[in-house]
Amino acid sequence: MDRDSMNVDDSAPESPVHSRRRFLDRAGGAVAAATMVTVAGCSGGGNGDGEDGIRVPALYDLSGGTADVGRPTGVGSRDAMAWINENDVLDEPIVHDWVDYAYEVPQAQQRYDSYTSNENPPIIIGWGTADTEALASDVAADEIVYISASYSDGLLAAETGYNFFANLDYTSQGRAHLQWISNNDPDATIAYIHNTTPFGEAPVEGGEAYAEELGLEVADNIALELDANSAGTQVQRAEDNGVDYLIHQNTAAPMQVLLSSIQERESDITVMGLTWTVDEFRAQTAPELFEGVRYVNSNVSFAQARDSDARGWEIIEDSFEREGHEMDDPEIANINYVRGVVHALLAVEAIQQAQEMGLDPNEGANVREALFEMDDFDAWGLLPETYDYQEGDRRPTMSGQTYVIEDGEMVPDKMIELERREDWLP
Repeated sequence: MDRDSMNVDDSAPESPVHSRRRFLDRAGGAVAAATMVTVAGCSGGGNGDGEDGIRVPALYDLSGGTADVGRPTGVGSRDAMAWINENDVLDEPIVHDWVDYAYEVPQAQQRYDSYTSNENPPIIIGWGTADTEALASDVAADEIVYISASYSDGLLAAETGYNFFANLDYTSQGRAHLQWISNNDPDATIAYIHNTTPFGEAPVEGGEAYAEELGLEVADNIALELDANSAGTQVQRAEDNGVDYLIHQNTAAPMQVLLSSIQERESDITVMGLTWTVDEFRAQTAPELFEGVRYVNSNVSFAQARDSDARGWEIIEDSFEREGHEMDDPEIANINYVRGVVHALLAVEAIQQAQEMGLDPNEGANVREALFEMDDFDAWGLLPETYDYQEGDRRPTMSGQTYVIEDGEMVPDKMIELERREDWLP
């Protein structure tokens, strides 16, 4: 790909296009939700129609309520798509238009309408729970495989059959922590702490039911919003309710706020984070706050990828060199960047599988069929255990890799295997 062809004249105020090279700079500021890029074919925005290649557009949160984790994830997906094209992994290039929708559901709907205005793409890479759920019926009707960064088990319903994700679902992440508590501290009292978006609330009901099933004491759940700057009231409430473990569904920014308030109150509460609450940037920035925090996820950390001989590390290493990322900058060199690569590779391998089956990969129904035929997806070694998708059960895994934060490092602990229970499906 000609890098110069990516450059766009910023003096044209109505143009929605910008270059890949300016992605990080704009992501760090108040980016307008209409910014968009293409990483294959000619530079351009819009919906990618008229460009040669397989369209895989995306919705990213670079400037909204979850941008602290959305930026590195989006960069990872975008970089991986560029690498796939530059290395001719597929017979034809990926046309990857993306937009910063700033975690706003109306913006997501608007951009979805744009992406599907002429011809439906076979795959869209999405982001948040609220917007993914809002688009789910459209996605199913339009037969577009929608690979989201929402891991809500509500997306596993029969009527949302075109929704896929690459992680242990949020509710089961909480269940993994609860199983650990039950095995190690069976007399404990637990409570969920979460933001009040659909993302924050997704794991609470199912998690509390499982805690009761395990015989744990369950205190009232507590709200902590994405933009919180203090959690003193929430920590006091947890103390008053005798909580030993807080299971936290949020992003890493409010996690740091929570841990700071726990430290200020000298509270003896252990925090157990779900998949977006911990990353290397926060753990290394405030190691004393994150010390002892337990965390669960289903892709490897940046250090695990770096120290492995995984094929996926080649994508990361080459992309960092190409884009000028620094390996010692945890704001980008973190587990969420790896996650973004995983999301992109799920799309790419589904396309590749469809081609191998003799199916047209430009049709979402064919890509969906291919996903069910993929055996042991390992994201080129970036997963601790392989994923499989079944027609009647799109949970990719029932295993969660737990970590303990020690001296600012994410130290792998136990791999927790949960039952694949049908009554846990929506």
